Amino acid sequence: MREGSCRTHNAFPSLLFVFLACLALLPAVSHAQTPAGGGNDAPAEKPGAFSALMDAIDSGSRMLIDQIQPGKERDLVDNPRFNSQESPRHSLMTIVEAMALVARGHETVGYERALRSLPEGASREDARNIHEILLRLGPLSAVQLPGPRQVEESGDRRFEFFPRGADHAWVWEAADPPADAVIALATGADGRWTMTERTIEGAPDLLESLAALPPRYDQSDSGQLFLEVFAPLIQETGIIGWIAFIAVTLGAIAAGILFSKALHWAARRAENLDQRFMASTLRGLGVSGGLVVFTAIFTVAIGFLELGSVLRGLRYEIPRVFMIIASAMFIISLIDVVSAFVRERVGEDGSHYDRMVVTMIRRILRIFIIALVLMFLFQNLLGVNIGALLVGFGFVALALSLAAQDTVKNVFGAVSVFINRPFVIGDWIVFKGEAGEHIGVIKDIQLQATKLLDLNGNLITLPNMLFIDREVQNLSARGHIRREVNIAVPYGGTAEDIDNAMEAMREAFNDPDVIEDAMAKDRDGEPHVSFSDFKESWLALRGYHYYYMGEEAETQRETDRGWFSYLDHCSLVNRKIVEKFQERGLEFAFPTQTVVLEKDDPGPA
Repeated sequence: MREGSCRTHNAFPSLLFVFLACLALLPAVSHAQTPAGGGNDAPAEKPGAFSALMDAIDSGSRMLIDQIQPGKERDLVDNPRFNSQESPRHSLMTIVEAMALVARGHETVGYERALRSLPEGASREDARNIHEILLRLGPLSAVQLPGPRQVEESGDRRFEFFPRGADHAWVWEAADPPADAVIALATGADGRWTMTERTIEGAPDLLESLAALPPRYDQSDSGQLFLEVFAPLIQETGIIGWIAFIAVTLGAIAAGILFSKALHWAARRAENLDQRFMASTLRGLGVSGGLVVFTAIFTVAIGFLELGSVLRGLRYEIPRVFMIIASAMFIISLIDVVSAFVRERVGEDGSHYDRMVVTMIRRILRIFIIALVLMFLFQNLLGVNIGALLVGFGFVALALSLAAQDTVKNVFGAVSVFINRPFVIGDWIVFKGEAGEHIGVIKDIQLQATKLLDLNGNLITLPNMLFIDREVQNLSARGHIRREVNIAVPYGGTAEDIDNAMEAMREAFNDPDVIEDAMAKDRDGEPHVSFSDFKESWLALRGYHYYYMGEEAETQRETDRGWFSYLDHCSLVNRKIVEKFQERGLEFAFPTQTVVLEKDDPGPA
């Protein structure tokens, strides 16, 4: 093999680039990893398999870009970036760069350069051990390692990379390295920085304790991490392994769907037997249980794949993700079942406000569970620093609150609705808005707006902030309606005719059919009739009668009576008035106008 180029030439280039073209479309997920040589204030993070997978996809994307972009690539065999031991930076980066050449087939030149940074008598196995340790403690960054000027200024003749030279607190949480483990370099009489004898002696034990940690490459890895991650999966799994994986995965999908459909069938049977809570429970278990069944079988399918040392953790991480999602879905279904049960009980013994509060609490709990699961997945599987993310969201929320004040007002309006309780879902209200008066039934109350279905069938969206300072009439909260009836009788009648008309109105109001339809028997609200005014063309009589929504202390929302039943009652009362006037020979007045024609006086002849 010619040792004159550092481009990748190995067994799977064609298939690799097709795979890369797909993966390059995936966004690189930013995750919080502690950089080598970083400050001690950085949080301790454990890089997981999902984090390594995202890094590998990012690495592969860069490698694909390097392959398709025009330009000459640097020849790291003849023109390496680092190939000396003049400082800890040069010595460590020489090892990493040289061993990368070994991985690409340039063994002779690669080992020769790497061994220069090791003490006399070190072997190729020692170089491999040191390189694997550095990758697991990395990623290494040249700018974070002391160079010649820093060494000259400090006067140090020894540099400890692990555990003191960088923030490696996360290593002690993720693994269990020996207490005396160390990666250190020292300068000799010739000024060269090489690994200490103690480092070489303890390297095997330290590497064994770090074996579960995935390699971590820097941004200039030229696709090395991608090759490290996906080479075993593509090269070592084999056709039989892939066929078995696909077949078992399809079987897992089918088993999950069949389990879900079976429980949904049982839920329909329970509904037919009027066992609603059992039906809701079975329906919730159908979705989450189907996912559990799929996860159990899919775990077997993953076993047919050769994931390598980097992705080996996915055998447990992927099933754990599915199980967490299944548990969250089961908890959400339990919330739905409990809320349905509470609403049913509140419907029997409590108020409509209680049922509305139950609905809102159910929504809040669902959002809370979903947010909790997402935070857990981002923090523990993708390595996202949730604390920093929440701080960022805090600044964004502050900016949005200033830019979207109406949205904030709407939220406070929703809070005001739930605290003051001017209406609940299902109530008939009269709302005086800017576009006029709206009369309709409340269909839904959300955090931003309230949905109102008016008498014409139009669904009107009212921002919640309008309910803070505007009048709302709740028709469903009334126990009765007092109706005013105005009757006009013509001028020219006697006082007895006025008394006769007033008595006719009283008889109509107290008619047995009217009293029964109004549910006014033995109630305090008695009808009242008066001679109210003299108008231009008629005499005005005014009467009041009551229409009750139900029994004592019952409101409209607690009965079947409403706006249309009230209109029917008005029609009944009006008809009775007409009948009583006809029986007494009385007439209703209508506007009249008298025109008097006078002849002009011609005066004396």
